[in-house]
Amino acid sequence: MHYNDPVMDLDRLYGGSFIDWGAVSASWNKRTVPSRLLLFAARRYLGEHPATADGSRAETLDPVSLPEEIKRAYAVPPATEGEAARLWGEFVDAAVAAELEMVTYGERPPLLHELRNGLSQAAEEAGERTERGRWFMRRHDALPGTDLPDSPEYLPV
Repeated sequence: MHYNDPVMDLDRLYGGSFIDWGAVSASWNKRTVPSRLLLFAARRYLGEHPATADGSRAETLDPVSLPEEIKRAYAVPPATEGEAARLWGEFVDAAVAAELEMVTYGERPPLLHELRNGLSQAAEEAGERTERGRWFMRRHDALPGTDLPDSPEYLPV
């Protein structure tokens, strides 16, 4: 998905389509703290939202090495209301944090810039005052690096 597309697939984006699960798996294999926090987030989400898994979502994580609870949490269609939706957001945030652990320091600013812009566009398309729009803005605001220049060309020294 390119964030410059005229209309974004908001459901896919809400569902975490922007997460690089290969990097998350590498983070798990390196035993990083964010990857372990992802497991806790998966458990909290499943505890609040024990729904039936979606086969196509489950297939996305088949090739990666992650605990079954993380795979199950992703495979369950994302909650859209209440406490379960908040916990879904925490799960997505934890997955992004685990992914970022595997991104080199110099590659983080452009990646964060692109992700931040995509989430802003998604919030705008969803309607910034809607529940979905606020969800996208919470993901946007949770990203690190807001102190970095607003240019994707910025490379830290």
